Amino acid sequence: MTMEFGIQQALDGFKSTVIERLSSIEKKTDGVDQIAKDTKGELENIRTKQREFADQLLQIEQKGTAPADWSHNDYGTPGSRDSMGAKVWKEIRANSEIMAKVDKIRFEIKAAGDPLTTAVARTVQSAGVGSPGPMAIGVHNAFPVRYIGATSAIEYSRYTGLEGAAALQSAEGAAKAAVRPTFTLVSQTALTIAGYSKISKQALNDQQELTRAIDVTLRRSIAKALDSELNSGAWGGLLTLATAYTSLVYDGLADAASEAVATMQEAGFVPDTVVMRPADWLAITTAKATGSGEYLSGAYLAPLPELLRGMKVVLSPTVTAGKVLVVDSSQIELLVVEDLNVEIGTDADDFTKNVRTILGELRVVPTFRAVGAARLITPA
Repeated sequence: MTMEFGIQQALDGFKSTVIERLSSIEKKTDGVDQIAKDTKGELENIRTKQREFADQLLQIEQKGTAPADWSHNDYGTPGSRDSMGAKVWKEIRANSEIMAKVDKIRFEIKAAGDPLTTAVARTVQSAGVGSPGPMAIGVHNAFPVRYIGATSAIEYSRYTGLEGAAALQSAEGAAKAAVRPTFTLVSQTALTIAGYSKISKQALNDQQELTRAIDVTLRRSIAKALDSELNSGAWGGLLTLATAYTSLVYDGLADAASEAVATMQEAGFVPDTVVMRPADWLAITTAKATGSGEYLSGAYLAPLPELLRGMKVVLSPTVTAGKVLVVDSSQIELLVVEDLNVEIGTDADDFTKNVRTILGELRVVPTFRAVGAARLITPA
């Protein structure tokens, strides 16, 4: 009997709990229903206001174009079509709170009608704009690239040579030969290479091809400036830092470059890149065998070789004509502080002139870590 009473008591407790839960859920459901009703009512009010506003606009358009009355609180006589200035003033008043928080705001004000200044209305579409490709040749293609982020200067040690040399120990217990590499501390600041171009806002909005052409042209111009700076800039320049060498045997660039490779290898370097002017490379690739007239670089219709005696060929318009630069690329590096980017904005009075400025900018730190890692070769 006691057991049955306990079971009945547990069932009653469970039933009471279920009833309480159901009551709570019912109350929450009633609340959700009320919110839905309120929301529906608000939406209906908004739709009513929209219909009233549309009717008012229709009445204004049908009543003609009476001149605006600037002394009227509604910036125009009742039923009149506001002037352009009145519409601007109306937008300013409507957005006064926003204007108090920002220094510039843009309004889109459409005129009632745009007069045509040509005899025939017409639509003009752009057929495209031509420009050179974005990739520019240059000695920067010989540099290994590493991104370092925000940095104003880099300090590194440049190897300059050896003092002493290893040698056979003369006898057991005798002093051994001393060898000491020498270095020079170099502090290299970041180089900023930039350029800009002006373009009207209309052209910016209407002709995307023109914008792209300017973008590409800026990139090419910056790359050409970088090529010139890396070869002969104020940071030192590869043409200045390279060890000058004139061949005593070979009068051809390809053979003189091969001689430089052997010389550098004896000095402990591993040259893997040659840099020369496009015209000099053309002379090498179009050279013909005496007698047969066959091209030494291969079949005429075959792709031009990109290697010279196993070394990578890099073309640079700023290398000295008639000379070739042989480089061990493991000893040079181009540290990128800020990658090449193009930005569009306003400068000075661009805003009032309806003009935009397109700016391209690049920041890099070139490094040259060992004297003798580059040789500027002159044929005999």
